Amino acid sequence: MTIAGPGDQDWLPCGEEPHAAGSITHCKILRNDGICSVSLPSGDIDASIEPATGIYFRDTRYLSQLTLSLGGVPCVLLDPKQSPFALTAIFTNPAMHLPDGRLLPRQSLVIRRQRVLDEAVLEVLSISNYDRAPVTVELRVSLDADFHDIFEVRGFERRSALPHVEAATNSNGIVYSCTGADGTERKNTVRFSPAPHRVSETGATFLLALAPRETADVEVRMFLQAAEHFRSGAQAAVRVEANQRSWLEGITHISTDNEVMNSAIDRAFLDVRALKTRVDDCEFVAAGAPWFDTLFGRDSLITGMELVAFAPDILRNALIVLARYQADSFDAAHDAEPGKIPHELRWGELAMAGEVPFAQYYGSVDVTPLFIVAADEYLRWTDDSVTIKQLWPAIERAMQWCMASQDRDPNGFLSYARVSVSGLEHQGWKDSSDGISWPDGRGVEPPIALVEVQGYLAAAFASYARLAAIAGESSGDATARLDALLANLDARFGDPARLGYALCLQGNGLPVDTTASNSGHLLWLGTARKDLAKGIARSLMSPDMFSGWGIRTLSTDMTGFNPIGYHTGSVWPHDNALILAGMRRYGFDAEALQLGSALLQMAMAFPDYQVPELFSGDARDLRSVPTPYPVSSRPQAWSAASVPFALISLLGIRPLPRGRISITRPLLPEGVQALEVQNLRRGNGTVDLLFTSNGGRIAVEVENIRGDIEVVLSQSVHPAVVGTSSPRSMA
Repeated sequence: MTIAGPGDQDWLPCGEEPHAAGSITHCKILRNDGICSVSLPSGDIDASIEPATGIYFRDTRYLSQLTLSLGGVPCVLLDPKQSPFALTAIFTNPAMHLPDGRLLPRQSLVIRRQRVLDEAVLEVLSISNYDRAPVTVELRVSLDADFHDIFEVRGFERRSALPHVEAATNSNGIVYSCTGADGTERKNTVRFSPAPHRVSETGATFLLALAPRETADVEVRMFLQAAEHFRSGAQAAVRVEANQRSWLEGITHISTDNEVMNSAIDRAFLDVRALKTRVDDCEFVAAGAPWFDTLFGRDSLITGMELVAFAPDILRNALIVLARYQADSFDAAHDAEPGKIPHELRWGELAMAGEVPFAQYYGSVDVTPLFIVAADEYLRWTDDSVTIKQLWPAIERAMQWCMASQDRDPNGFLSYARVSVSGLEHQGWKDSSDGISWPDGRGVEPPIALVEVQGYLAAAFASYARLAAIAGESSGDATARLDALLANLDARFGDPARLGYALCLQGNGLPVDTTASNSGHLLWLGTARKDLAKGIARSLMSPDMFSGWGIRTLSTDMTGFNPIGYHTGSVWPHDNALILAGMRRYGFDAEALQLGSALLQMAMAFPDYQVPELFSGDARDLRSVPTPYPVSSRPQAWSAASVPFALISLLGIRPLPRGRISITRPLLPEGVQALEVQNLRRGNGTVDLLFTSNGGRIAVEVENIRGDIEVVLSQSVHPAVVGTSSPRSMA
């Protein structure tokens, strides 16, 4: 089937981005400096057998094969490992004939592989001879490059002809190049050291003469659109590990008396760092590898808000880069309107050629109000009024879009209906084609007003008033709109008998009473009425919603439930972390402790303590570890950030004005008796905090205050934490 581009017909027949087929749960994914390696545990890459494997950069697969063999005989894998900075694997040989005809006994050789991403792909291959006689070994490194766009890897069938890949060889390398439909030349320069015995378009062969107990090293370096450097693989490994350690030491950090949990916390921070990306002079955290390895507005803002207490520059950079790409005109093909904050930006061939609409795509209803909320959250923690004043024009345009969009909706809400046939059908965070439905599985008729989006809008009105005061500008009627919106929200969405709030309103104003996780975001931002908030918490922690590992996206009682449906029964860590923060805000401490402990246990249960984009909604009593979603991205920024955010939410830590920090009814997760927060930032000050449990009572010690900072202990949420003109979330 050939799918036409957005100018001809709906290239998204289901109104969603294509989902990759198969599974990558068995793959190892390494990501750093904008480069992503997806491989088998051995480190081998072969897209003809495992379609997702490859070396990726800016939405393009720059290498589609990288396999090792001994004269064409596969090595025997002994032990693959992945750390946050390197992929390593140990191999040996089967019984085999050498080039001279002699039979080499099995397990005579040990082959070690290490792959590091450090502005390039650096692979070190070491072969040691433990036979009693000298051996000459033929090491083959097989290579290929297809330069497929990430959407092709995910199953999209391109309209344009597949570009021709050139391969130019010399004595110590291969240069693969390709000019795509967007007119851009993409190049992968492969260098070998030492010079191989033979080089061809399909790889290199090394003849290695090894005395007994002698080791020979071979290095393969790949430079993707980058200038060559001569850093060795060993130097790169030391450098990347040192950079990671330095970054951990420079941010707010949490450590506990549970060493496994500490490993999960460190891995979460390093996963976020791994997704740091620079395009031109813009720095941002990409959403997730390999499928969403680019800038997503919603993901970057939520990741930044989850981590603002730990590394505020992540949120600041997100705000700055999103403001740069804010829409300034109408463009139906990309769902753009003046003032909208981008949903997604991509630099791959098919996006830049216009075959998919995502080069600059604005088809999300929630990113623009979240931009305003995120700017306020950044200010609350940092007191950085200079940045807020620089962002003010973008904040003002974002609010103008929110108000104009609300005024267009016949029910007075912020709703969506895709304008372009090439756009996303659903434009909240659950943006798959079946992500929003009636209890019986029927589709919801647009325009659709999602409950959580109204919460974002209410919080944006409150934040806008505060930001306007900082910028010395008028907030207009934002406060009056806030009060009217909250009253309308309660009246039209309120469901005190069952859900707390309905999932959404469809175009004719009917509330859709589907049991889903969306309403939990009202708790996060403090926009639920207190009596209705109880219904939200009760519904979300009921057995049909709470799996034991987390809250499902959709209830098991709904017709469309599927535990491995993308948004129809799976569990998303970021969704749960936001709900957890909301439960703490409203005083649902028992529920928050149960949910927070489950989330942290989930993080410790996944391989390498790496929290995926989502996982199965199967009940916990069915198996002792979470079931992975087959093509879940990892690392995934807002999922990784959910681990430290869950901890700080359990501790009840929030910023207050005038350099203060509030700690409200702190909780420690199951399995933890002591927890230390080091270098917690607030404005121009930092503080260390020690939390200890004694018979279920949590004691707090304030240590090492540096700068102008004050810690306030309380039993109820301080009104200043809420930040709305009519605070609802005071527990």
